[in-house]
Amino acid sequence: MNPTHSSAPRPAVQRTHAFTLIELLVVISIIAVLAGLVVGLAPMANKRMKEARIRTELAALVGAIEAYKAKFGVYPPDNYDPVRKQSNPARHGLFYELTGVLVDNQQRVLLPADDGITLSPDVFLNYFGREGVLNSAPRIPGTQADQARLDREQKKRLMRREFKPGQFAEIFRNRSPGYVDLEVLAVGYSGDASGKKGSGVPWPPAVAPNQHPIPTNPGLNPWRYVSTNPTNNPGRFDLWAELPTGRTSPPLIIGNW
Repeated sequence: MNPTHSSAPRPAVQRTHAFTLIELLVVISIIAVLAGLVVGLAPMANKRMKEARIRTELAALVGAIEAYKAKFGVYPPDNYDPVRKQSNPARHGLFYELTGVLVDNQQRVLLPADDGITLSPDVFLNYFGREGVLNSAPRIPGTQADQARLDREQKKRLMRREFKPGQFAEIFRNRSPGYVDLEVLAVGYSGDASGKKGSGVPWPPAVAPNQHPIPTNPGLNPWRYVSTNPTNNPGRFDLWAELPTGRTSPPLIIGNW
C-alpha cells in the first residue's frame, strides 16, 4: 500500500449561485415599475399637501373673520365699487382689518399695528376702496418719550390677529415710482419689495404680468374676499384661494362654501 495515499474523503466543492440574465431583467423591471409609481404619485402628493395647507389657513381666516363680526357687529369690508356695483376680490384691506391700525387725526395718517410705517387715507382708498379701517383706535398724542408707550396702550384696544411672514406680502414687487408699502393676505408669492422670499402657492410666473391677480406684483396670489353681496354665502362672506393647476387648466377653487 502506498503510504502517501490517504483514504480520507475529499471535501465537497462549494458552488456559488449567480443570478441568471432573466432574473436580473425581472428585478430591473420591478424596480422600474416602482420608480415609475413613485414619480407618478409625487405630483399628486405635492398637490394634496398644498391643498391641506390652504384649507388649514382658510379655517383659521374664517375663524378670525367670525371673531371680527362678533366684536364689531359686521364682517370686514371688502373693496366694493358702488359705480360698477361689484367688488374686487383680489385687492382688499382684510389684512389691516384683522391686524388693526391706529389713526393719527393730527397728521391724518393710518399707522398699521404690526408695522412701522404710515399710510395716507387717500392711498388706502385708491387701492382698497376705503379711506380707513373699522378695526382702529385713535392715536393719543404725547411727547417723544411717551409716544411709544401710548401707542402700545391703544393697540391693546384693537383686535390683533397675528400672521406669519409667509401669509402676507406687499402689493408691489419693486420700489419703483408709485410704490406704496401696502400688504395683502397671500396664498403664495414669488417675492415682494421688502425682499422676502416667496412661499406658498404663487401665481405662475409664465403668465403675462397684466393677467396676474395683482399686476404690480406678478406672482402674488392673494386670498380672495367678498363681503358685499357674496355669491356663495348670502348674508356672510365669500373667502377663497385659487390653486393654479396648469397653464391651460382652470385653477382649483378652495373656499368657505
